[in-house]
Amino acid sequence: MLILTATQSTWFLIGPIARVLGFLMNWIFEFLNLIGIPNIGLAIILFTIAIKLLMLPLSIKQQKFAKLQTVMGPEIQAIQKKYQGKSDNASILAQQEETREVYAKYGTSATGGCLQLLIQMPILFALYQVIYKLPGYIDRLKGYYDGIATALMNIPGYAENEVLTGIISTKRMVTLSAMVENGKNGVIDFLYSLSKTDWGNLLSGFGNEALTSAYNGVADKINQINYFLGIELSATPWEQMLGGIWWVVLIPILSGLLQWGSVKLSSGNNRDPKADEANPMAGSMKTMNVIFPIMSVVFCFMFSAGIGIYWVASSGVQLLVQLVVNRYVNRLDINEMVKQNVEKINEKRAKQGLPPKKFSEVITAQNLEEQKQSEESSKKTLADMAKTSTAYYESHTTAKPGSLAAKAGMVQQYEERMKEKKSGKKG
Repeated sequence: MLILTATQSTWFLIGPIARVLGFLMNWIFEFLNLIGIPNIGLAIILFTIAIKLLMLPLSIKQQKFAKLQTVMGPEIQAIQKKYQGKSDNASILAQQEETREVYAKYGTSATGGCLQLLIQMPILFALYQVIYKLPGYIDRLKGYYDGIATALMNIPGYAENEVLTGIISTKRMVTLSAMVENGKNGVIDFLYSLSKTDWGNLLSGFGNEALTSAYNGVADKINQINYFLGIELSATPWEQMLGGIWWVVLIPILSGLLQWGSVKLSSGNNRDPKADEANPMAGSMKTMNVIFPIMSVVFCFMFSAGIGIYWVASSGVQLLVQLVVNRYVNRLDINEMVKQNVEKINEKRAKQGLPPKKFSEVITAQNLEEQKQSEESSKKTLADMAKTSTAYYESHTTAKPGSLAAKAGMVQQYEERMKEKKSGKKG
């Protein structure tokens, strides 16, 4: 199966979304061309920023649900512990019912966080289709390679040429059979994947005047769009490192670090350490959060630098978006969130003729801490008042401290002070 193709994606559901995203990518590239900086690397970065901003509302909803989960978690785990080891039908049904009641109490459901993921997944798949199939969505880019593809295909037996087959054998995303099967689009895919070194080998290997002339006619434009900060987007970072372009190593490193930071923020913002200790899946998630960034580094060395640029841009923008989202969600009052959720559910229940769910305030760890601090503050205030009053009464009596006469004197002085206060108010 050809991963890179000059034709647009025809996948179910993904294809139409990719066409919409491809229109945006094409518009961005045309804008950059209009201002004199047509560059694939820059277009990918701007495209990634635009998509992440469009998906911001979904990210906020997902983090809101994550915040609710930190409060619901202990209650749900208590239910799981209650029915642990019970596999009879009655216990299973009872556990499910009690779990539903917890979710209903907070105005959400077990699938509350899945909806945002289900919406995002087709968009992300479509986004990758656009990145992997840029000639199919950027008209000007495809046009640059069109004349070269025509000249190459006019050479008899071009697909059997040893130079061409040798170059294809080094490519991870292009195969000879797929190139031939897809006709001109397949040839454009092949040409788009070529590095500067590959172009030199291809032209010298064929020695065809028409092919060389077609390439020379657009070589400057191809080089302009295919280089970003001195990095050749068609070649892998590993190839360019061997060629002396040492700074290309920053692409894999940044990809791994930014992805790790993004995952850390998104998964750790609303995490309850105590709940993680009781959750057997928490350890596996931590391991995966380390493995995925490492895999990103490895794959960045293997794939073209253009794909690496996308991963860096995607992780970097996601990191910034996550910082903003976390800051916003952390300021939200959990009780207000639950209240709004319950109100939405009650609107639906009213339409179904069902009685409304009652809203009850959520007692969080923060609430308990604030309540504890308030109680301690009140106790300290009362203790200080008692100490001050005792000191005053003892200073105004000659009786022995703690004696019956001293206590009687304190009562008498207290009554006199209260009379003075009352008379002062009347005056």
